[in-house]
Amino acid sequence: MNVSFEPTVFYMVDDGPYGIVATDLTGSGIIDLAIVCNQNDNVAILLGNGDGTFRDGGTFPVGANPTAVTAADFNRDGKMDLAVTDSNSSDVAVLFGNGDGTFQPAIALAVSSNPINIVSADFRNIGNMDLAITDVSNNIIGVLLGNGDGTFNNMVTYPISAPADGIIATDFNGDHKIDLAVACGDNQINILLGNGDGTFMNAVPYPAGSGLCYITANDFNGDGKIDLAATNYVSDEVAILLGNGDGTFQSPTFFSAGVGPFGIVSEDFNGDGKMDLAVTNVDNNKVAILLGNGDGTFQEEQFFPVNNYPIKIDSGDFNGDGKMDLAVIDFFDDDVGILLNKTPKPVRGISFFNTGSIS
Repeated sequence: MNVSFEPTVFYMVDDGPYGIVATDLTGSGIIDLAIVCNQNDNVAILLGNGDGTFRDGGTFPVGANPTAVTAADFNRDGKMDLAVTDSNSSDVAVLFGNGDGTFQPAIALAVSSNPINIVSADFRNIGNMDLAITDVSNNIIGVLLGNGDGTFNNMVTYPISAPADGIIATDFNGDHKIDLAVACGDNQINILLGNGDGTFMNAVPYPAGSGLCYITANDFNGDGKIDLAATNYVSDEVAILLGNGDGTFQSPTFFSAGVGPFGIVSEDFNGDGKMDLAVTNVDNNKVAILLGNGDGTFQEEQFFPVNNYPIKIDSGDFNGDGKMDLAVIDFFDDDVGILLNKTPKPVRGISFFNTGSIS
């Protein structure tokens, strides 16, 4: 079963959109968008209307050349906050939400020299949201443990095999402790298993192809174990590393993913119960959809046009129809492209045979 999307609708934001997160910023149950704009040093907000359209929510200043954003409730007031990597300010900017899609002035947290990406999760299972960053100039990840009031402890660093960009946080070994996976510049994904107390074990590297950029995690073969998918910009592929369920991974298999695959997200886009991939193609200005077969393999890509240099991507149900839609940032056109999913839902469980009796 194929997937289909409505023609892309574009929304202008500020100069150089570079990172994006889709989340509910107003507590309305409607998905909004926060976009970091690398050239104007701010976060642009697009508030969702619930029907798949968006309205301007304003911009909020951060530090120099922001590159990535994550959303969580850092001060436990029930309102969504943002944390942004300022790649040329050596800091993370934290913006506390007012609950209506607006934010208080950013507070800078000192980190390493060139923070490039960020993820938030509860590394200690205590209800406080923590942060982990990658740095494009240093062979480290940085962890900032949250105090639950919006403040954070000083950054603790862990060595990895090379400077990194992409980072994700999830439980790879089923011990209910959050682990980290990092896409490193030596084309290896480093896995750092969490100890459950905010510390992490030594990084274990896994080769993952040529021109490694970004990663996503999901169960691609239906065995209940978390797998990895990573974009390979140089070889125009995605690498799939199936998880063994103990925090280790098998050797990668590769699938064609368009021209210049870069950003990546995983969801069930066609509603068949199997996990699929959406990959931005920065060299042909398209999004490639790779439908999963449910066994860890993927079908030939389908392409959907966007604008110039689609660098990052996120997903969510923007119009409340139960289908996963896409938001793509086009770096050189200063916009966000919205692709609403129009794939018909599969019809399940219909039988034309009467196995009972009529009396």
